[in-house]
Amino acid sequence: MSDINQKEGHECYTLGSPSTRDWFLRQWAIWPERADKDKTTNISFHYGALIACREDGNVEPTLSPQFRTNVEWFDNNQD
Repeated sequence: MSDINQKEGHECYTLGSPSTRDWFLRQWAIWPERADKDKTTNISFHYGALIACREDGNVEPTLSPQFRTNVEWFDNNQD
């Protein structure tokens, strides 16, 4: 399930509109609070999008301390 969520997040960031990318940036900075009450805060989904952001050549975005902890775990435990 985590792999599927990561793939979907990656695709959503990669194929998304500028407003979608903006939502990710806002969400990462305040996670686990919601930037939009109708959109997910699923960690795997957001991590997949963060990978896409990194691949896009952007600088590391602002991450909330809670989200950063999860990102560090994912970074250290990917196959």
